[in-house]
Amino acid sequence: MNNNRSSETKPGGLRKIAYAPRTMAILGIAVSVSFAYLSRATAAQNKAVVPLNASSWVTLAFNKTPPNKVTFANDTLTVKVKDSAGPIVHKLEKPIKVVELAIKGKVIGSKKQETSSFDEDSVLRVGLVAVGQQTLSGPKRWFAADWVKKLFALAPAGTGLDKIYFFSLTNRQEMVGKERMHPKSDLISENIIAVLDQEGHIDLRKKMDKPIEIAAVWLSIDGDDTKSEYETTLNEIELTVSP
Repeated sequence: MNNNRSSETKPGGLRKIAYAPRTMAILGIAVSVSFAYLSRATAAQNKAVVPLNASSWVTLAFNKTPPNKVTFANDTLTVKVKDSAGPIVHKLEKPIKVVELAIKGKVIGSKKQETSSFDEDSVLRVGLVAVGQQTLSGPKRWFAADWVKKLFALAPAGTGLDKIYFFSLTNRQEMVGKERMHPKSDLISENIIAVLDQEGHIDLRKKMDKPIEIAAVWLSIDGDDTKSEYETTLNEIELTVSP
C-alpha cells in the first residue's frame, strides 16, 4: 500500500492523484535535477572542441624558412621549434560564429627575449580566419605568396575572407595589451593578450568584443627571428559558439 498518495475518480474515468508533501518534495528535486542537466547539455552544445589529430590539420611552410617539426599523439599537438616557423591550419566543415576562445597546453624551453616594440616570434599565436568579402583573383593571385593562396583556399564557397585575427602569448609583461596590423600584410591582425608563466603553462582564454564568423583556426608558433629553440604542446582548443 502506498501511503504517499491518494486518488479520486473523476467523471469520465480519469483519476486525480494527490501526492503527500514528502513525495512532492522528492519530485521537485527530480525536476530541478532534470532542468539542471538540460541546462548543462544545452550549454555544451555551444562548445566546439577542435580535434588534435593529424587528419584534422595541415602543416604549411614559408619560403626560405626552416619548418617546425609537428607531431600528434594521444589527442595532443606538439610543435618543436629550432630557428624555424610554419603555420598549422584546421579548416572547419562550415563557418561558425566564435564568441570565446580557450586553449590549454605547455611550453618546454623558452623563446629568446626580444627588444623590439612588438614580438616577431611567439610560443603561441592562435588565429581565427574570419569570413569576409576579400577574394584572390587575377593579378592579385599571380603575385600572391604561397601561404596567401592557401589562406584564401579556406574561404567557404561563394564567399571571401576578411583577415586572420591572432591572439598571442608573450614572455614580456609590458607587451600585454598591444595590438597591430602586421607591417607586411593587411591580412594579419595581432593582439597580445597574456604573458606565459614561469612554469610554461598555457591557459589562454579570450572573449571576443563581438562574434567573429570564422572558416578555420590558424596556429603560428615560431622562433626564426630570435633563433630560438623550444617546444609547445597543446592539449585543448575550445571555441564557444554563438547560436
